[in-house]
Amino acid sequence: MTARGRILIVDDHPLIALGLQLALTARGWEVETTSGPTAAAVVAHACIFGPECVVLDVHLGVDVGSGVDLIRPLRQVGTSVVMLTGETDRFTLASCLEAGAMGWISKGAGLDEVISSIEDAAAGRTLIGCGTREALLDGLRSHRASLGRVLSPFERLTSCEQRVLGALIEGMSAEEIAEAHFVALTTIRSQIRAILHKLGVRSQLAAVAQANRAGWQPPTPVRQLVGAR
Repeated sequence: MTARGRILIVDDHPLIALGLQLALTARGWEVETTSGPTAAAVVAHACIFGPECVVLDVHLGVDVGSGVDLIRPLRQVGTSVVMLTGETDRFTLASCLEAGAMGWISKGAGLDEVISSIEDAAAGRTLIGCGTREALLDGLRSHRASLGRVLSPFERLTSCEQRVLGALIEGMSAEEIAEAHFVALTTIRSQIRAILHKLGVRSQLAAVAQANRAGWQPPTPVRQLVGAR
């Protein structure tokens, strides 16, 4: 029997990948699976195999990373991409659409629904209606704009101020920061005053609380703190 086409399954759960491979093969597809071991390896596999469709998980483990980041490279190979995931966060799913995925299939869906959706994606048919797609993308853009406003005060901090704030978030006092990094206490206190001024708060506790609410993280490890501003 001539194969209907090729499908590549990218999932770090072997049982899911194998079960789906057997089901699709029984329907006449030529199917291969991969879990990496790296993102580059996944893209290289797709280049060699040449699938009509890649079935891609969102979360692929520490070594491969996020499936969202693989969508564009896989689309550049010339394949359609559909997500098979248990993810429900609407911003993550919208990011998949933005990157070029045809849509997503819930891992909680029945096998017949999963197979039918994959075959639609392989044929180039989107899995998400235009109205739903636009609503999700509009929501993603609004979310990013809101996040940008929340994080903008932290962008005014110097690199050292950011690292000092990171140390405060970890629960270190000014004295501990100075001692741990061989920096004068007066320097650390000066940086803390600058942090409070730029964030518009009156205390270290308020600065830490604001950072936590915003989901802010220091760009470099705290142990790399240096005294220069």
